[in-house]
Amino acid sequence: MSGGVRLRRPLGLPGLALAGELGTLEEALHAYDEAQDGDVRVRITALRTLADDIGERLGSPSADVSDTLILRRGEELRDGLAGGYDSEIDEIDGVKRFTLHDDTGAHDVAVVGARLRAAAAEARLHLSNREQEVFERYLLGELGDHLSRQVLAAHTLIERMNATLDQVRSSHGIGARLVWELATGSDADIRAAVALLRHPSALRTRDQSAQLRDALRRRIEEARLTDPSAGYALHLRTALDYRTWFAFKVKVTDSAHPERERVLSHRTALSQGEQRVVSYLVLFATAAAHFSSVAEAAPNAPRLILLDDAFAKVDEPTHGRLLGLLVDLDLDFIITSERLWGCFPTVPSLHIYECLRDPHVRGVATVHFTWDGQRKHLVSV
Repeated sequence: MSGGVRLRRPLGLPGLALAGELGTLEEALHAYDEAQDGDVRVRITALRTLADDIGERLGSPSADVSDTLILRRGEELRDGLAGGYDSEIDEIDGVKRFTLHDDTGAHDVAVVGARLRAAAAEARLHLSNREQEVFERYLLGELGDHLSRQVLAAHTLIERMNATLDQVRSSHGIGARLVWELATGSDADIRAAVALLRHPSALRTRDQSAQLRDALRRRIEEARLTDPSAGYALHLRTALDYRTWFAFKVKVTDSAHPERERVLSHRTALSQGEQRVVSYLVLFATAAAHFSSVAEAAPNAPRLILLDDAFAKVDEPTHGRLLGLLVDLDLDFIITSERLWGCFPTVPSLHIYECLRDPHVRGVATVHFTWDGQRKHLVSV
């Protein structure tokens, strides 16, 4: 029964079953040990059963590695050890055993590995608990309320702009309407988060707060898996940038057929002038939304846009409506034009500079006018 001894004795080494991923061997070893009191046939049967069990657990012989590779892995282990550990290798009954020594004694490398994995799992649990506290206190509090304000403010801004745009039409009755909705293909977490963010934290129930926390946590985890090398701050920006959750659509409206709306695209049948009017409406709405989004950080910044050769190929009655839209959206503007003075009742005040050039005289003469909403006044020449 020397074969049985050579098989049984290494299996009693601490950490061997763990290192070989053999699972729990107590039951198989107990059955083998019990059979040693029986006759030869019983012992041979028990040995064969134990050997077959171990063979199945070890897997295919093709997965075996050479002694050279084992020793090389031992050198890599020794070179990569953290301070406080020393490694040692010996061989017992043909089994190479790696031992790590620290202040508490000698331990099989598999036992130390299991201990480190358990410590890492416990650390992750503590981190998870701490993250949950952060989510509860910050993400669901300050940041959650901030996201709620931004989403609600965006909806309010869209409604206000559409109310204004509803009054603006080209001479042929063509107008535009902005649609800001969840992007196509938004996942369940985004849809759930948006629905919950429509309510401030003070109005959310405990269950709703838990749903929002879980949805945002999964978004952050997805960002982390997508780019593990990025920092946590980048993961937060990527996962919680609500602007990427939505998409703008511009729909062309027609006063003659109010029930018919067309999504603006290169295939939309519009004249060149009508296309320009719609593009101006979109431009103004985009500028207003942008300036509103940064108003909290820079409340005194000018809401300035520049239009070179403004409203070219747009019919003149629409000029006043477009300038009035700029006023309604609280946009400051500088425009250049050969024929547009901006003197419309929709504009309450305006500075106008006319540049005159005599081909026989060097330089440019500038005439300064002001407009008060009703009359134009000469200021200086």
